[in-house]
Amino acid sequence: MKEQAKKWLAGQLEENHIPPEILAKALGIPMERLCVGSGKLLEADDLLRICAFLCIRPENIPIDY
Repeated sequence: MKEQAKKWLAGQLEENHIPPEILAKALGIPMERLCVGSGKLLEADDLLRICAFLCIRPENIPIDY
């Protein structure tokens, strides 16, 4: 996914007071994929698992194409 998804994700984690390290450990996602500007892509299946973890419907993610 593009950096837009990572930026949205960072906001959601902050809003829900969830450190990215906790999310990475709970879902087995490398921290590099979660960090904005890391150059690593956030894969679609990772984003779907994150949405399930945060109880957010993926179609509600405000991402511009």
